[in-house]
Amino acid sequence: MKLSEKTVLIAATFGPDHVERTPAPFLFATEAARMGARVGICFVLQAPRLLKRGMAENLAAKPGGRTIREFINEALAAGVTFYVCDAALALCDMTPEDLIEEVDDLVGPSFLITQGLDSDLVLSF
Repeated sequence: MKLSEKTVLIAATFGPDHVERTPAPFLFATEAARMGARVGICFVLQAPRLLKRGMAENLAAKPGGRTIREFINEALAAGVTFYVCDAALALCDMTPEDLIEEVDDLVGPSFLITQGLDSDLVLSF
């Protein structure tokens, strides 16, 4: 199925404390992008911690598995856009300078609401 002209928004909520849950947003985002949809992941709650420089390279959902950085790279290569909620960034005691360079934009809490209403599909992990 081709999803051209469709928009998918994914809310990522889990961070390194629940690493077994962190690949899902990247997996689903990558698949939707490969199917032709415009896809964005909005990182809220603890999820911005995954995008802290040097963090994802050292995380894997299971011992010996792919690193979270590999999932990030795959999503980016598929054309997924990364958004980080600035309120969540503050919650995580992080600044924009802490983030990997591939983050497309810092957004406010209203972004998830407005983009969610404009999207064809919203997923939350």
